Formats: sequence, C-alpha cells, structure tokens
Amino acid sequence: MSFILKWLGVGKPPPRVGLRPQRVIELALTCEAARERIVDALLRVLGANVYVDDPATYTIEAGFGLVNNERVRCTLTALEDARTQVRIEALFRAGAQVPAESRAVDALAAALASEP
Repeated sequence: MSFILKWLGVGKPPPRVGLRPQRVIELALTCEAARERIVDALLRVLGANVYVDDPATYTIEAGFGLVNNERVRCTLTALEDARTQVRIEALFRAGAQVPAESRAVDALAAALASEP
C-alpha cells in the first residue's frame, strides 16, 4: 500500500513555487531620472553589466560575472506627482535553484532608498 501512496505522491510536501526574489520601492523622481539613478547604482554599487536599458519601456536588465548566473531586472512605472515605482527582480538561469532572497536585489533597493 505504501508503494501506491508514494507513486501517487500522496503525503509529499507540495513543490516550492518558483517565485523570484523581488522588491518594490518608490522614488520621488521622474521615470527618466529614476532610470539614470538605477543604471548608476547597478554599475557603481553592484558592479553589474547592463545589457538592456530601454528608455521607451523603462526596463533595465543587468547581469553579474561572465556566465550571468544571476541577473537583475528593474521595471519602472510612473506614478502621479513625479514619483516612480521600481520593481526589482532577480532572474536565474534555467534549471537553477531559486533562492528565497537575493543579495543583489536587497543591495540595489538599499542603495536606491538611501540616496536622496
């Protein structure tokens, strides 16, 4: 009987949902100014290589190292009163174990929140 239950998957914990580590912050800047500040922080604080910097869609993507085991994507959304919402997401290569947190996401969010 235990073989059948094991084969059916009864009693197993559910698989971990593959959500990516992310943070959402707001900046008191226009989208263009926020984009420039994010690119600067990616280069200066994280030492990342910026691969995508699309001012039309306000999407920025950067990677780390030669094989880009981890990448960071920032998506900007304009809010009222010249404020910008920034979603920072960690991206990993296919098949990689996705950690619950990303130091790169946390460091970028902290750097953007601390600067005036």
